[in-house]
Amino acid sequence: MSRWFAAAALAMFAAGCDFTFENPHLGVRGLSEEYLKAPPGGREIKAAVVNDIRERRALHLILEEGRRESPAELKLDKYGVEAVRAKDGVELWRIVVKEDPVELVHAVNEWAYWDNEQYVYFYHYEGGNPHRDVWMGPFPIKFSKPPEDEGH
Repeated sequence: MSRWFAAAALAMFAAGCDFTFENPHLGVRGLSEEYLKAPPGGREIKAAVVNDIRERRALHLILEEGRRESPAELKLDKYGVEAVRAKDGVELWRIVVKEDPVELVHAVNEWAYWDNEQYVYFYHYEGGNPHRDVWMGPFPIKFSKPPEDEGH
Protein backbone atom coordinates (compact mmCIF):
# COMPACT_ATOMS: atom_id res chain seq x y z
CA MET A 1 0.00 0.00 0.00
CA SER A 2 2.73 2.46 0.92
CA ARG A 3 4.59 1.59 -2.33
CA TRP A 4 1.55 2.60 -4.37
CA PHE A 5 1.24 5.86 -2.46
CA ALA A 6 4.92 6.63 -2.92
CA ALA A 7 4.73 5.78 -6.62
CA ALA A 8 1.64 7.97 -7.09
CA ALA A 9 3.25 10.87 -5.24
CA LEU A 10 6.46 10.52 -7.26
CA ALA A 11 4.50 10.43 -10.52
CA MET A 12 2.57 13.57 -9.62
CA PHE A 13 5.68 15.50 -8.63
CA ALA A 14 7.51 14.33 -11.75
CA ALA A 15 4.59 15.54 -13.87
CA GLY A 16 4.94 19.02 -12.40
CA CYS A 17 1.90 18.97 -10.16
CA ASP A 18 2.15 21.39 -7.33
CA PHE A 19 -0.02 20.99 -4.27
CA THR A 20 -1.37 24.27 -3.02
CA PHE A 21 -3.95 23.99 -0.33
CA GLU A 22 -6.14 27.00 0.28
CA ASN A 23 -8.69 27.37 2.99
CA PRO A 24 -12.08 27.14 1.23
CA HIS A 25 -13.70 29.36 3.89
CA LEU A 26 -11.53 32.34 2.93
CA GLY A 27 -12.89 32.57 -0.61
CA VAL A 28 -16.48 32.46 0.60
CA ARG A 29 -15.80 35.43 2.87
CA GLY A 30 -13.83 37.35 0.22
CA LEU A 31 -10.54 37.01 2.12
CA SER A 32 -7.08 35.85 1.18
CA GLU A 33 -4.06 34.56 3.07
CA GLU A 34 -2.20 37.77 2.16
CA TYR A 35 -4.98 39.87 3.67
CA LEU A 36 -4.90 37.88 6.90
CA LYS A 37 -1.11 38.18 7.16
CA ALA A 38 -1.04 41.92 6.37
CA PRO A 39 -0.40 44.49 9.10
CA PRO A 40 -3.47 46.18 10.60
CA GLY A 41 -4.94 49.11 8.71
CA GLY A 42 -7.20 51.94 9.84
CA ARG A 43 -10.30 49.77 10.33
CA GLU A 44 -8.43 47.17 12.38
CA ILE A 45 -6.85 49.87 14.55
CA LYS A 46 -10.22 51.52 15.19
CA ALA A 47 -11.76 48.16 16.04
CA ALA A 48 -8.89 47.34 18.41
CA VAL A 49 -9.17 50.72 20.17
CA VAL A 50 -12.97 50.55 20.55
CA ASN A 51 -12.74 46.96 21.78
CA ASP A 52 -10.04 47.96 24.27
CA ILE A 53 -12.18 50.84 25.55
CA ARG A 54 -15.41 48.86 25.78
CA GLU A 55 -14.49 45.28 26.57
CA ARG A 56 -10.94 45.03 27.87
CA ARG A 57 -10.70 48.11 30.07
CA ALA A 58 -14.41 49.14 30.30
CA LEU A 59 -13.31 52.76 30.66
CA HIS A 60 -16.86 54.13 30.67
CA LEU A 61 -17.38 52.27 33.96
CA ILE A 62 -14.36 53.73 35.77
CA LEU A 63 -14.68 57.42 34.91
CA GLU A 64 -13.86 58.46 38.49
CA GLU A 65 -10.27 57.34 37.83
CA GLY A 66 -9.88 59.85 34.98
CA ARG A 67 -8.69 63.43 35.13
CA ARG A 68 -10.43 66.67 34.17
CA GLU A 69 -7.55 68.22 32.23
CA SER A 70 -6.31 66.83 28.94
CA PRO A 71 -3.03 64.89 29.07
CA ALA A 72 0.18 66.90 28.84
CA GLU A 73 1.27 64.69 25.92
CA LEU A 74 -1.52 66.15 23.75
CA LYS A 75 -2.08 69.56 22.27
CA LEU A 76 -5.67 70.20 21.14
CA ASP A 77 -6.79 72.71 18.52
CA LYS A 78 -8.83 75.74 19.61
CA TYR A 79 -12.07 73.77 19.25
CA GLY A 80 -10.82 70.83 21.29
CA VAL A 81 -11.42 68.43 18.42
CA GLU A 82 -8.15 67.64 16.64
CA ALA A 83 -5.04 66.68 18.58
CA VAL A 84 -1.30 66.54 17.95
CA ARG A 85 1.55 65.16 20.00
CA ALA A 86 2.74 68.05 22.19
CA LYS A 87 6.47 67.37 21.86
CA ASP A 88 6.73 67.24 18.05
CA GLY A 89 3.34 68.17 16.54
CA VAL A 90 2.62 64.76 14.97
CA GLU A 91 -1.10 64.50 14.19
CA LEU A 92 -3.09 61.89 16.10
CA TRP A 93 -6.01 59.98 14.64
CA ARG A 94 -9.35 60.97 16.13
CA ILE A 95 -11.58 57.92 16.56
CA VAL A 96 -15.25 58.50 17.31
CA VAL A 97 -16.29 55.87 19.83
CA LYS A 98 -19.75 57.33 20.51
CA GLU A 99 -21.47 60.60 19.61
CA ASP A 100 -25.02 61.17 20.79
CA PRO A 101 -27.19 63.78 19.06
CA VAL A 102 -26.62 67.21 20.62
CA GLU A 103 -30.33 67.69 21.32
CA LEU A 104 -30.28 64.90 23.93
CA VAL A 105 -30.35 66.29 27.47
CA HIS A 106 -27.61 63.98 28.76
CA ALA A 107 -25.76 63.31 25.52
CA VAL A 108 -22.57 61.27 25.81
CA ASN A 109 -19.59 61.70 23.52
CA GLU A 110 -16.55 59.46 23.57
CA TRP A 111 -13.42 59.84 21.47
CA ALA A 112 -10.03 58.22 21.32
CA TYR A 113 -6.87 59.83 19.98
CA TRP A 114 -4.55 57.23 18.42
CA ASP A 115 -0.79 57.75 18.08
CA ASN A 116 0.20 55.60 15.09
CA GLU A 117 3.92 55.76 15.91
CA GLN A 118 3.82 54.93 19.61
CA TYR A 119 0.79 52.58 19.40
CA VAL A 120 -1.07 54.23 22.27
CA TYR A 121 -4.39 56.03 22.57
CA PHE A 122 -5.93 58.61 24.87
CA TYR A 123 -9.60 58.38 25.83
CA HIS A 124 -11.95 61.37 26.27
CA TYR A 125 -15.47 61.08 27.73
CA GLU A 126 -17.84 64.04 27.88
CA GLY A 127 -21.48 64.22 28.93
CA GLY A 128 -23.85 61.97 30.84
CA ASN A 129 -25.78 62.44 34.05
CA PRO A 130 -24.07 63.79 36.09
CA HIS A 131 -22.08 65.64 33.43
CA ARG A 132 -18.45 64.55 33.23
CA ASP A 133 -15.49 65.69 31.16
CA VAL A 134 -12.83 63.04 31.72
CA TRP A 135 -9.50 62.12 30.08
CA MET A 136 -7.63 58.82 30.49
CA GLY A 137 -4.50 57.33 29.00
CA PRO A 138 -2.18 56.68 27.39
CA PHE A 139 -3.17 53.06 26.86
CA PRO A 140 -0.94 50.87 24.68
CA ILE A 141 -2.21 48.35 22.16
CA LYS A 142 0.10 45.69 20.77
CA PHE A 143 -0.21 44.26 17.28
CA SER A 144 1.64 41.25 15.89
CA LYS A 145 2.87 43.50 13.04
CA PRO A 146 3.32 47.28 13.06
CA PRO A 147 0.21 49.07 11.77
CA GLU A 148 0.18 50.54 8.27
CA ASP A 149 0.43 54.31 8.06
CA GLU A 150 -2.62 54.86 5.87
CA GLY A 151 -4.25 57.73 7.69
CA HIS A 152 -7.57 57.49 9.45
